[in-house]
Amino acid sequence: MKKIVTCAFIVVLIISLAGCGISGKKPNKEGGNNNLSPGSPGNKELTLPESYPKETLPLAADAEILDVRENPANNGIEVDYVSSNNIDTLIDFYEGLLLTATDLETSQLESGAMITAKVGDVYYTIMLNKGIMDNNPKYAGKVAVSVILSGKEQEPSLPDGDGETWPEDELPGVPQLMGYISQIQREDDIVRLEIIVGNDDAVKSYIGELRAAGFRFDAEPDPESEHIEFFAFKGNSVLNFAYKAEEQLVFIEYQK
Repeated sequence: MKKIVTCAFIVVLIISLAGCGISGKKPNKEGGNNNLSPGSPGNKELTLPESYPKETLPLAADAEILDVRENPANNGIEVDYVSSNNIDTLIDFYEGLLLTATDLETSQLESGAMITAKVGDVYYTIMLNKGIMDNNPKYAGKVAVSVILSGKEQEPSLPDGDGETWPEDELPGVPQLMGYISQIQREDDIVRLEIIVGNDDAVKSYIGELRAAGFRFDAEPDPESEHIEFFAFKGNSVLNFAYKAEEQLVFIEYQK
């Protein structure tokens, strides 16, 4: 985790992320309200999702939740809240809670601090910022806290249904790429396919299958690239292949 984070980045992160509260027992080092005993969040309209680890990161009695977000793609939760407790008290509290976590690290920032840790397969990031809410009279003088939990990104799932059928008769000698065929277009002796694949491994394997089927490449494909493009030749046939990792989408154009 980087030690230095720019103020601009922190401001954007705090405003955009979701919020929550906590609980604690540390004395207030700056004389602020020590409201870190377990309690319900101040904002009754927002509640934490069931998957939030309330036992690991309980809320402060004075926490006022500003926003809560969930990210199903990585089982993530983002919680944003404000507290009347001072920065040092909050740092001590979170460090105490995560004392046995893996890779616990606290980085001092110009406007506060960032705490990072790993608990099991979940990564924790806690952003603490003072003064960022001062332009809002309701929250002036309070500390803005963002708690971000994220796990491993899940592999994209294929659409429901069977999709189009692999046109074997029109692609003689071409190995079938396993995936969801969303579209087939035909024009004279050209066949175009759009295929959604389950993961990068399907594309890596397919490159090897093309080679085993006797295809040669205009340039050696880079299977680790986020965007793979190549031409493959076999006899008088040409296969134009393109893959976008972000969308898990493959384009194949085959000309006999």
